[in-house]
Amino acid sequence: MAMKTNITFLTVSLLILFSHSACQKTNDNYNILTTYSYDNVSYSSQTVRIKMIEELVSYAESVNTAPSSPLSATVLINMYTNSDAPFSDPDLNSSGKELKSKVAVPFQSEFEQYMNALETTSLSANQTAMRNQAGLSTSNSGAQTFLLNENGVELSQIIEKGLAAACLYYQSTVVYLGETKMNVDNRSLTAGRGTNMEHHWDEAFGYFGAPVDFPSNIFNLSIWAGASNKINSILGCNSRIMNAFLKGRAAISAQDYDARDEARETIKEEWELVLAAVAISYLNDAKEEANDPALFYHNLTEAYAFILGLKSGPSKIILDTDIDLILTMLAGSSNPLEANFYTTTTQDINNTIDAISSTYTSLEDVKANL
Repeated sequence: MAMKTNITFLTVSLLILFSHSACQKTNDNYNILTTYSYDNVSYSSQTVRIKMIEELVSYAESVNTAPSSPLSATVLINMYTNSDAPFSDPDLNSSGKELKSKVAVPFQSEFEQYMNALETTSLSANQTAMRNQAGLSTSNSGAQTFLLNENGVELSQIIEKGLAAACLYYQSTVVYLGETKMNVDNRSLTAGRGTNMEHHWDEAFGYFGAPVDFPSNIFNLSIWAGASNKINSILGCNSRIMNAFLKGRAAISAQDYDARDEARETIKEEWELVLAAVAISYLNDAKEEANDPALFYHNLTEAYAFILGLKSGPSKIILDTDIDLILTMLAGSSNPLEANFYTTTTQDINNTIDAISSTYTSLEDVKANL
């Protein structure tokens, strides 16, 4: 009788233990770290692609000082595709990674068009930029110089922010935080990279380009962490994005998929808001620099590029057709190669700010301060 009672007790205990292990865990059962220092984390491929963009942009901006030699579209495209050892860093050349295949498919060929156009513009790098004339435009202080095309567009910024959006932002929010990459094995652990689901989450974090102790550490930020930091004093977005990455990683390890999904939705929403807010910030900068043509056109190009970048995210908030309307409102065209900032007025800028904030309503009350 005692043996039967013990067996029954053991069976019930095992059932309870099994049922607990099968249930999703809550935050009470696992720790969320304050830095991205979890075990078995690897996102080296993402770091490589960020470095590729940085070196590509460094070359694209090498003509911003006269006298200079024209740029080569072949070199730019080779950097885009990692062909013929184009990088000064040999580790990038031998990495087996490249940018083009990671760019959202609808935009892949467009970057080669921008690079060809930049080569043509660079032929005028020893001339002064003006309406219908490509060339260099120097700020009133003489401290900054930008190569503009005949319509006042800084194509190197279109390429840089375009790749940041169509490659880094797209890969993180649409691909790695998407259903396919999140609906994978989360039990088999590989030393140094975790489970497949943990690894995909880490790669999404890698594309954001923040240090592991962000935002207490805001030094040496890559493109997107830097963009977030630009408007953080107004929006407080740094902590929300980083905390979501930290929470989601811990939740995956604990198999708390409700918490994971909440975190990834926060990242998508906050990252998209960064694009909209930074665009408004650059539009405000342009208005402040209206009497300094070089800075005016530089800031307009930055704003235009971030607005265009909204097309690369997972948004259901704004349609591509509405983005095209906003870009046309600002510069007469949604095609960067046809946009013309020489026709942009202060009213156009204000209308663009209003159009963005009417869609992203949380920005309405702070738009003047961004």
